[in-house]
Amino acid sequence: MRIASKSGLGFEVLKEILIFLEGENIAKFDRNAVEFEKGAKLLASVLALKLGSSIDEVSRVLSWKDFEEFISTIMIYNDYIVHQNLRLKHPRAEIDVLAVKDGKSLAIDCKHWHRSMGASSISKIVEAQIKRVEKLLRADESKKFNLLYVIPIIVTLYSEQVFFVNKVPIVPIDKFSNFLNELDGMLDMILIVK
Repeated sequence: MRIASKSGLGFEVLKEILIFLEGENIAKFDRNAVEFEKGAKLLASVLALKLGSSIDEVSRVLSWKDFEEFISTIMIYNDYIVHQNLRLKHPRAEIDVLAVKDGKSLAIDCKHWHRSMGASSISKIVEAQIKRVEKLLRADESKKFNLLYVIPIIVTLYSEQVFFVNKVPIVPIDKFSNFLNELDGMLDMILIVK
C-alpha cells in the first residue's frame, strides 16, 4: 500500500489506524484503496480533540472553509443554533457564522490567519464586522431569525489570548470554548449591536 510508505508507518500500524477511522465513519478502506467520507477532515478533527489533541494543533491542518465548519461545530456542541455563510441581499453582506442561543445572537467572523496582524489591520477587520452586523439587523433576515441584538466576534487561528478592539472580542480558537462558557459574565465589556 503506497500510503504506508508515504506516511512512514508500517503496514500493520496503518491498517489499525484505518480500521479505527472506519469504525468512526471517517473512512472506508480495503486492501488497495482508502475512501474518505464527506466531511472527513472535520470529523477527524473532532475525533482528534476527543482523543486529547489541542484545538490549536487541530486547527493548523484546516483550510479556511474547514475552519468555519470547525467553529460552527464548536457552537453546535455548545447548544447554539448555527447558520453558516449567511448572505444578506438588502443590504448586501455575508456573515461567516450566525449562532443563536437563549436570545443571544453571535455574528462570528472566522479569520484563518497564519501570522500575527498589525493593530491597523485588526481595527479594519473589526470595523468591517461591526458594519456587517449593523446590516444584518437592518436586513429582512433579522426578522426571520428573530434577532433583537447581535454580538460581533472575531475568531482567529493564531493569537495568544482574548483581547478586545472597540469592545469586539478577538478570540483565538484554542480559547473559544472557554470564551463561550464565560460570555454571559463579560457582556458589560462587549459591544452589543441593537
